[in-house]
Amino acid sequence: MPSQTAKWQMYGTKNSPFLQSVVMGRRSLGILIVAIFVGILAGNVVGQVLAVIFDSLGLENNVAQKVLVESYVYKLNPIEINLIIMTFILGFSIDFNVLSFLGIGIAWYYVKYSY
Repeated sequence: MPSQTAKWQMYGTKNSPFLQSVVMGRRSLGILIVAIFVGILAGNVVGQVLAVIFDSLGLENNVAQKVLVESYVYKLNPIEINLIIMTFILGFSIDFNVLSFLGIGIAWYYVKYSY
């Protein structure tokens, strides 16, 4: 892997926009992925709080609750890995609701305009 000085010689100066995008690109992608998962988590938490509020107010089965709180589950079936002395069960599921997508949008906005 070339050193930082070799990159500067290859692409021009330290302040070249291309070099900055190469160096910042990897960091931004990781931050974007973390921010998206935090946005999904925050949206689901707000959705669950709204569900409790709607239930306590006696507003079950109204349109706002169905749109904002109802979750759509994406689930991969669990995979069992048997290693004789121990067994691993790996699975993945994620809940989405409208507020999760709002959280994703806010997270994307934060990552895009915070640098």
